[in-house]
Amino acid sequence: MTAKRHSNRAGNLSYFLRYGAVVGVIKLASIPLVLSISVLLARWLGPEEYGVYAISWSLATIGAVAVSGGVSQYLTRRVAMLNTKNRHPEVRPAITASMQFVTLAALLFLLVLAIGWMLDATSLKLSGQTIVLVFLSATFIGVVNIGSAGLRGLERASEGQLYLLIMAPLTSILLLILLMQIPVPRTSWAALAVMAAGYGLAASLSQLRLRRLTKGFGRSGPAHTLVPALAVQSKGYIAYSTLMIVGLQLNLIMVGFLLQEEDVSYYNLADKAAQFVWLPVGIFELLMATRVARLHSEGNFGAIQKLYRSLSLAGGAAALLVAGLLYALGEHIISLLLGPFYAGNIYPVLLLLLVAQLIRAAFGPVTVTLLMTGRQNYCVASQLTGIAAIAAATWLLVPSYGLHGAGMAACIGMLAASLPLAIGGYRTLGLRPLFL
Repeated sequence: MTAKRHSNRAGNLSYFLRYGAVVGVIKLASIPLVLSISVLLARWLGPEEYGVYAISWSLATIGAVAVSGGVSQYLTRRVAMLNTKNRHPEVRPAITASMQFVTLAALLFLLVLAIGWMLDATSLKLSGQTIVLVFLSATFIGVVNIGSAGLRGLERASEGQLYLLIMAPLTSILLLILLMQIPVPRTSWAALAVMAAGYGLAASLSQLRLRRLTKGFGRSGPAHTLVPALAVQSKGYIAYSTLMIVGLQLNLIMVGFLLQEEDVSYYNLADKAAQFVWLPVGIFELLMATRVARLHSEGNFGAIQKLYRSLSLAGGAAALLVAGLLYALGEHIISLLLGPFYAGNIYPVLLLLLVAQLIRAAFGPVTVTLLMTGRQNYCVASQLTGIAAIAAATWLLVPSYGLHGAGMAACIGMLAASLPLAIGGYRTLGLRPLFL
C-alpha cells in the first residue's frame, strides 16, 4: 500500500512538471506576441491615438472579466471536480450554462456602454463605433475565457492557453500587419477592429474544440435550468474577477482622466513591461488550479501548504531575476523598440511598477489557492482594499507628481491588496508567505 502511494505521488509530480513545462512554454511564447502588438500599435498610431486605444482596450478588458472572469474560474473548479468523480454527464450542461450566463452578461455590458456613451461619461469622447468594438472585444475575450476554463478543468490547460495566449494575439498581429499595408486612417477604431477580429476567431475555435471533447459525455438535463444556480454559486468569483480587473486597470483609467492621452501611452507600456515580473508566479497559479481543487476535495491541506511554499520560492526567485534584468536593461530595450523619446518617459515609471510587481510576487500564488478552495471572500476583500487604496493614492499623487505619482499609487495599492490575501491564506489554510 505504501509503495503504491509513493508511486502515485511520483506519477503526480512527473505529470505536474511536464504539464508546467508545456504551459510555461506557451506563456513565454505569448510574451513577444503581446509585446509586438503594443509596439506595432504605438508606432503606427502615435502617442495620442494609442492613448485612446489603451483606454478603450482597458474598458474591453474590464468588460470581458465582468462578463466571464468569475464564471470561468468557477467553471474550472466545477469541471475539475466533476471530471475527477467521473460525473461526465454533468460537464456539458455546466459549460453550456456558463455560456448562456456569459451571453446575458454581455448584453448587460452593452447596455452599460450605451448608457455611458449617451451620457458622455468619458472625457475621451469615444465614438459610437469604438463603443461597439469595445463590446465585441469584451464578448469575444469572454468566450475564449470560458473555452479555456472548460479545457483547463478537463486537464487540457495547454490547449486552452493556446487559444487565449497564442491564437488570439497571433491572428491580431497578422491582421494588423495587413491593415498597415492599406492606406486607411491611423485611428484607435481601426486598431480595436483588428483586435476584435483576432479574438473572435480564437473564441470560435476554442468553443469548437470544447464541443468535440465533450461530445461523448452526454447530458444530465437542460442547461438553462442551471443558470440561476450557477449565478448564485459563482457570485463570489464574479465579484472577485470584476474587482480584480477594475483594480488592475483603475490606475491607467485615472491617468487618462487626470493627465493627457500621451501619458496613458507611457503608463500602459510601462505597466505591460512590469507584468513580466509577475509572469513566473502567474504561470504557477495557472498550473496549481486543478491540483489545488483536487487536494482540497481530498482534505489534503498539508500537500496544499507544501505546494504553495515550493512554488512561492520558485516564483519569487524568478520574479527577482526578471526585475533585475528590467532594471539593468529596460531603458535600452525600450529605446531600441520605440526610440529614445518613449524610453525617457517610460523607464522612470517602469522602475516604480517593478516594485509594485515584486510586492505582489512576494506573497506567492495565494490567490488561486484561496479561489480553488472556495475561500473567494478573502479575494473579494483584497480587491476592495486595493481599489480603495489605489484610487485614493492616484487622486492625491498624480496631480502633483504625474506618472511618478501613478507608479507610487500602484505600489500602495498592491500592498493594500496583498495583506487580506495573506491573512486569509494563513487563517484558513495555514499558508505563510516566505518572508514571514
